[in-house]
Amino acid sequence: MATLVLDNGAYTAKIGYSQEKVSVIPNCQFRSKTSRLKTFTANQLDEIKDPSGLFYILPFQKGYLVNWDVQRKVWDHLFGKEMFKVDFADTSIIITEPYFNFTSIQESMNEILFEEYQFQSALRINAGSLSAHHYFHTKPSELCCLVVDSGFSFTHIAPYCRSKKMKDGIQRLEAELRSLAPAHLPVSVLLPANPISYSWEGGKLLAYNPDYDEMVVTREEYEENGHCISEEKFDI
Repeated sequence: MATLVLDNGAYTAKIGYSQEKVSVIPNCQFRSKTSRLKTFTANQLDEIKDPSGLFYILPFQKGYLVNWDVQRKVWDHLFGKEMFKVDFADTSIIITEPYFNFTSIQESMNEILFEEYQFQSALRINAGSLSAHHYFHTKPSELCCLVVDSGFSFTHIAPYCRSKKMKDGIQRLEAELRSLAPAHLPVSVLLPANPISYSWEGGKLLAYNPDYDEMVVTREEYEENGHCISEEKFDI
C-alpha cells in the first residue's frame, strides 16, 4: 500500500509519496481580473505568462480551512491523473492541520477523506509534530525540543518531550525562546536546510515507523465508529 504525505499549508501544499521526493505547489486557485471565466488551479499557474493580472482564491482564511470548494478543486487536481494518480483504495494519507483546529473542520476533513475520496486509511497530524518527529529521528539522543512553526498565517511555538507534544505549553505568539526554557539549560537553534519541506520529510519518515498502522484510522474503522475514532487516535 502506498502512503501519500500532504503538508496542507495555507499558502503551499507540500505533497509526495513516501518513497519519492516532495513537490511544493500553490494551495489555491487563480482567476483573471479581466476575464473571470478562466480558473487556474495549483501549479497550473506555471502556464500563465503574466501572473500580474490574477487574483488568488485561498481555501484558508486566518489560518483555518474554510473554503472547501476551493480545497476540493486543488485536491482533485493533486490527486488526479495530471499529478499523483492516487489509487484511493490502496493509499494511506498523512495530512496536516493547524494547532487548535476547530472540531467542525476536523469532521469535514474526515468526511471528505473517507467518504468522498475513500482513502484506505488516514492520519491527521500537526505539521509541527512531523517536524519534531524529523528532529528526534535525526538526533535520537535529544530528549526535548521547541518547534517554531512559522507559517502563512500563524507562528506557533510548541514544546515536545520524548517525541510527545506538550499541549499545555503550545503558544501562538512571538516569544523569546529562552523564556520558555529553564535559564540554566543550554539552548541550541537548528534551522533546517529546507524549512519549507522539513515537516513533509518528517511525514515521510513517519510512514516507515513500525507503529504507523496503529496511528492511522482505516476507512473501515471510520465507517463503524464515525468521527469519535479520529478523536481517540489523533493527537491534534
